[in-house]
Amino acid sequence: MTELIEALPNGLVPPMNENLGNELPEVRIEMPEIVIPVLVRSETMEIPVMGGEEDETEEVVFYRYFEVRTAFDGGDITDYAGIVSAYWKPIREAFYGSPEFQADLDYDHRLTAHILAVKDTFRKPGQETPPDGIARWDSVKTAFWTIVDAALQEMGMTRDQLPDYFNAEYMLELAEGKLTKEKIASLTSMLQMVSFDMLHNGRNWSELFR
Repeated sequence: MTELIEALPNGLVPPMNENLGNELPEVRIEMPEIVIPVLVRSETMEIPVMGGEEDETEEVVFYRYFEVRTAFDGGDITDYAGIVSAYWKPIREAFYGSPEFQADLDYDHRLTAHILAVKDTFRKPGQETPPDGIARWDSVKTAFWTIVDAALQEMGMTRDQLPDYFNAEYMLELAEGKLTKEKIASLTSMLQMVSFDMLHNGRNWSELFR
């Protein structure tokens, strides 16, 4: 059975159009392709009852999702998790988007977060985080918050003045006019290292706040 998620992953920007339907989408075969619904979310809407009283409504469930088409290479289409795992590579490639799409994201400084979110959402089989991976990620989070706290202290600010979620671009914009050019350059370099460490660990910015 198709698995549902509550919301789109933070940082992920779908490059394709969203589908909307009133039935839960399932994996299907349209030879020579397999069609895989992903990032499926359910929503409930109150609509007027046809032929009912003026204020009579009923709840209707509908589904938002994206479809990935790729060459069918076997697999049990009734095993949704197994199919998504088996076809992780073409699913990732579909969500990475075209070079033009990536260029637009890069221009808006959103490409790195998008790629990390795609990798984190559609993991390569066997990519579960081992204990040593958890320890490495904890050290990345510690380094990030140490950098943030040091920058905030220089700016005369505290964490309470920050939004619930932010990224490197936000911190650098915040530092404009508050830190010297040399310190902003240093902050940029340190945040780039955090970004590289996240990429290496298959993580995204939103996970720094969990």
